[in-house]
Amino acid sequence: MIAKIFAVLVTAAFSFSVFNGTMGELSQAVLEGSQSAVELVFSMLGMMCLWSGVIKVMDHAGITKLISKISLPVLKLIFPDSKNNEKAMSAIAANFAANLLGLGNAALPLGLTAVKELSDDENHTDIMTFSVLNTVPIQLFPATLITLRKAAGSASPYSIILPIWAVSFITYLFAVLLCRFCGVLYKRKEKR
Repeated sequence: MIAKIFAVLVTAAFSFSVFNGTMGELSQAVLEGSQSAVELVFSMLGMMCLWSGVIKVMDHAGITKLISKISLPVLKLIFPDSKNNEKAMSAIAANFAANLLGLGNAALPLGLTAVKELSDDENHTDIMTFSVLNTVPIQLFPATLITLRKAAGSASPYSIILPIWAVSFITYLFAVLLCRFCGVLYKRKEKR
C-alpha cells in the first residue's frame, strides 16, 4: 500500500513538473533530498550504535528482568482479567520492560507471546488493552528522537526527555482508562 502511495506522489510530482516546465527544479530537489537522506543516515548511525550498545549492556546486566519484576504488580492492575495467567503476565511484564528500555526488537516476540497467551484465555479486554498500550510505550531514553534532533542541528537535543516522559505517562494512563471503559461496554454487550 505504501509503495502505491509513493508511486502516486512521484508520478504527481513528475507530471506537475512537466506541466509547469520546472524539471530543473525537480531534478535539483531530488539530488538535494538524496544527499540530505545519506547525511541523516550517517549522522544517526553513531548515536544509534552507541545507545543500542548501552541498552544491550543493560539487558545483559539483568536490568530488563529487574524492571519486569518491579512492574508486575502494576501490570496486574492494568490487566485484571489475566492476573492469574502466569505465562501471559510474565510475557506482558517482559514486553513492558523491553519497551521501557527501547528494545523494540526484543519487545516484538514478547508481545506476540503475550497476545497468544491472552487469546488462549479469551480475554478480549486485556488483548485490546495490551495492543493499545504497545502503540504508546513509555521509553526511558527516546534515542531515535534525540538522534533525529541532533542530526537536524538542534542546540539541545536532550531537552525533550522530560516532556516526552510526561506526555508518554499521560497518554499511557489515558489509554488504560479508555480500554477499561471499552472493556466494561464490551462485557455488558456480551451479557445481552
